[in-house]
Amino acid sequence: MNKRPIDIVKERLDTVPVNVGAILRALDVDVRKDAELGEDISGEIRRDGERYIVSTSGDEHAFRQRFTLAHELGHFVLHKSLIGTGLDDSKMYRSTEAGDFYNTAIKLAHERQANSFAAKVLMPKPLLKQKIEEMSEGDSKPHISELCDLFQVSYSAMKWRLVNLGWAHKVEGIV
Repeated sequence: MNKRPIDIVKERLDTVPVNVGAILRALDVDVRKDAELGEDISGEIRRDGERYIVSTSGDEHAFRQRFTLAHELGHFVLHKSLIGTGLDDSKMYRSTEAGDFYNTAIKLAHERQANSFAAKVLMPKPLLKQKIEEMSEGDSKPHISELCDLFQVSYSAMKWRLVNLGWAHKVEGIV
């Protein structure tokens, strides 16, 4: 019996940092980092026959590339039927005419779902909780920058995740 894509993703959320590239490859999706995608494009997912290819812009920080990979993974898992020939995402994670694959089937709600999915993949709740507890000593709380480095995500991604989990009070350095 074939596993559902979401089950393949969930099986691989047990290490810090989560290896998003390995998840994509386990789903038989090719990964191309450091692609030349155009000035305003962070990432894309496109079809090549029966296969899919996810690319990230080589002009962006490695942590942002990881988020972009996870965002495109979200589209693959959640919105595969809407991808068509492809979908590119701007730096604001919106399908845009600036890329090769302006996709009007992908709405703002889909982009938000892909962002939320990416945050959950890169910062799984059980692992984030475990690391916060391990890094806390007495009254001392971990600094958000330590968690960013550990999970290899940006400050804004980590802050969003902590706020949405109701855990902002468990760390220092959130402004």
